[in-house]
Amino acid sequence: MKIILLEKIEKLGSLGDVVEVKNGYARNFLLPKGKALRATSENIKYFEDKADELQKKNDANISEATKEINKITDKTFIIIRQAGENGQLFGSVTTRDIAKILEETGISSISLLEPIKNLGIFEVKVNLHAEVSCVIKINIARTEEEAELQEKGITSSSPEDGAEEIIEDGVIDVFDEGVDAKLEEEEIEKPSKDDDFNTSDDAEELDQSDSK
Repeated sequence: MKIILLEKIEKLGSLGDVVEVKNGYARNFLLPKGKALRATSENIKYFEDKADELQKKNDANISEATKEINKITDKTFIIIRQAGENGQLFGSVTTRDIAKILEETGISSISLLEPIKNLGIFEVKVNLHAEVSCVIKINIARTEEEAELQEKGITSSSPEDGAEEIIEDGVIDVFDEGVDAKLEEEEIEKPSKDDDFNTSDDAEELDQSDSK
């Protein structure tokens, strides 16, 4: 489907560009969110007549997004979670979790590309607009005390163990396109159970080994 962009869309184009996208992307996101119009002759004329007004609206959106993003730029947010001795979470930290801790700043409509499944400090990129973004840190720990240790650059494999060197994590993108974090619940993953230990099979193997 050919559309006219009403704002800059990353990897797609800028305000006023006529581009072709998949029908589902246009119908499910771009058009209902007011980010684009179908590139019909009537809409092209409409855009040409309203170009200056639409540009001013886009500039205002950028200005508002910049004010909001400045509230959280370079800040660290702590999330307490249970985890195994190897640091793997019993579940994961999802879009909804991050949206919840950002609600107090007025930022909540975000999506996470992939859930976080381990303890540690993660740099997360938040986009409020195609031209406005920032990086925040999500400190995931079992306790507030462990979070403080991680902030200082040390962590432990379990709450009782001694400290060991922390592994630096990569950047995870968060963006406001796609799923609305406030509306869509994400299923919490359950930890997989170890395979049952078959004592009879093991005993038979040992007997065969002894007979040899």
